[in-house]
Amino acid sequence: MSVTAFSVPPVIKTITVRATPRRAFDAFVTDFAQWWPLSSHHVGSAAAAVDCIIEPHAGGSIFERDAAGKKTPDVAQRLELRFTAENGGTRVELTHSGWEALGDEAQSVRDSYDRGWVKVFEQCYGEYVNGLA
Repeated sequence: MSVTAFSVPPVIKTITVRATPRRAFDAFVTDFAQWWPLSSHHVGSAAAAVDCIIEPHAGGSIFERDAAGKKTPDVAQRLELRFTAENGGTRVELTHSGWEALGDEAQSVRDSYDRGWVKVFEQCYGEYVNGLA
């Protein structure tokens, strides 16, 4: 029996915000819970999640926490962000990969996140950062 490896393409989203690269990064990481729409975009139960956190370093995790302080299970995916100064603002590129770890559900979960990042990244994060300017 042979196993065929499959590849699921990453989700890539890009926006330009009216902020310096440092401020755009800080808004993404430090202010994460301020702009993330936790009530509609969550991993676990919407009722259970009371906070969302991103660890601000390479290799850091993104997770939700419930009222008792319990973290959501870690999902083996990768989120990469690039902040590049451009035309008086910052071009922010988000690449979400690692879908293969989800097995047979990889493509459908990836497609759901592709749609979800439009609201979360392009709208919620973009509007939050631009509102700081």
